[in-house]
Amino acid sequence: MKKSILVIGIGRFGRGVIEGLYEKGHEVFAIDADEEALENVRDMIVSGAILDVAEDDEELIRIVGEKNFDQAVVAMGEDLEGALIATHIIKEAGIPVSVKTSTERRGSVLTKMGADRVVFPERDIGRRLAHLISNNSVIDLLELPQGFIVEQMGVGPKFIGQTMAEMDIPRRFGVNILLVYRGENSIQPLASTILCAGDEIIVFGQRQRMQEFEKENFD
Repeated sequence: MKKSILVIGIGRFGRGVIEGLYEKGHEVFAIDADEEALENVRDMIVSGAILDVAEDDEELIRIVGEKNFDQAVVAMGEDLEGALIATHIIKEAGIPVSVKTSTERRGSVLTKMGADRVVFPERDIGRRLAHLISNNSVIDLLELPQGFIVEQMGVGPKFIGQTMAEMDIPRRFGVNILLVYRGENSIQPLASTILCAGDEIIVFGQRQRMQEFEKENFD
């Protein structure tokens, strides 16, 4: 479903958000104090405004009040004052907001201000890279709330030739294999499904239990 999204701040992170939303077909309204930054995303947004939120909060109140935004993203980098002002105005309008920040302390302040989601892009990307480096066979990683993750990985030698029932993975590890990729085909696994060399699997579970599963899979 197409959504109307407000993005405040067009640095590297903000531009990445805009690119992703544009590719998904959403309508983006962008705000930044730098005219050049706004021009660089002009072909991906429906409209925008050159605005320093910390200096002209009344204009942001007007924009938020006039537009019917479904969600908002505040990506103002080190401008904590601007991020706090923007978050407060957006939440006052009843709009769900995700906020980028760089430290846990600032994240705590933004959460108390009402941010629905606080994002630490540098920290999270660093952790993701460390995870991928540590697990050569893990192809991708998606982090979900409350410690759950989704991973795509190859089938290790321990599980090749076994059926899902024989491995009994949900009981033994507390994780679930959601999908098996075999060549160009995708298979929703049944109890009788046998894992083969070269298969890729999508696995869902809590991080701690996933580590136990990975250890046995790649042993």
